[in-house]
Amino acid sequence: MAAERYLALGYCVIPLRGKVPTITWSTYQRRKPSLNELRRWARCGLLRNIGIVCGEVSGNLVVLDFDDLAVYETFIRRFPDLAQTYTVATGGGGRHAYLQAGLLPPSRRRQGVELRGNGLQVVAPPSVHPNSTPYQVLHSLDVLQVPNLEELARWVRPAAGPKPDISAPAAGANPSLTAAIALHFQALGYRRRGDWLNGPCIYPQRHAHDDSRISFGFNTCSGYGNCFRCGSMLAKDIARVLGIDPSSYGGIAPHSYRRDTDEQQFVCNPFT
Repeated sequence: MAAERYLALGYCVIPLRGKVPTITWSTYQRRKPSLNELRRWARCGLLRNIGIVCGEVSGNLVVLDFDDLAVYETFIRRFPDLAQTYTVATGGGGRHAYLQAGLLPPSRRRQGVELRGNGLQVVAPPSVHPNSTPYQVLHSLDVLQVPNLEELARWVRPAAGPKPDISAPAAGANPSLTAAIALHFQALGYRRRGDWLNGPCIYPQRHAHDDSRISFGFNTCSGYGNCFRCGSMLAKDIARVLGIDPSSYGGIAPHSYRRDTDEQQFVCNPFT
């Protein structure tokens, strides 16, 4: 079983459905599961897909998650030595480049790439993306051991800039996708307050001491999310965490706002 092979390599493995853990996985940011736990998850049908927890628990594993192939090509040109490592072609068309760091850098992201370390996980082969495309090994190389990733971390550091206006429908997501996300949160018991659905953050691993207080809101008009700790979140990232495939709802970009013909203004209501 692939999950057992990953565990034998020293990686912390968790069960996923799509891209979403099927267990409360905060414990496994600090310890690996036992082989018996892994087999029990498999017997219970929880291990549909395989997640690998990044960071210290997996021996300082860092995974560069590229959702833009142009950014991945830039990475190869800028860091040709680092590109010679175990690499996965993701089911969504991106790339995962695995590195083992001597000094673990903080997790961070910018447009097109995320450096995944402590508090984050990645979907591993032979898992299947929600769009039915399998994750496949692209470069079957050893995971590169790198003493220091400081220069790479600086490259991934997000550029400073204003936060998006989460109240502006014109800057929002496709209403069909927004509605699908909203329905998902409603099914989880998130409470509505006006245009917002409020509940625990979708990134509990980023909150200290398993803090599950209500800190997150999803705006059902714009499609943006916001957490007091994590900041603003785009619909595409929320959908990724929830295992929702945007292509099933017409993509991410807004294209179907209903226009009020009397007032000639956009009216945003994803539930109509």
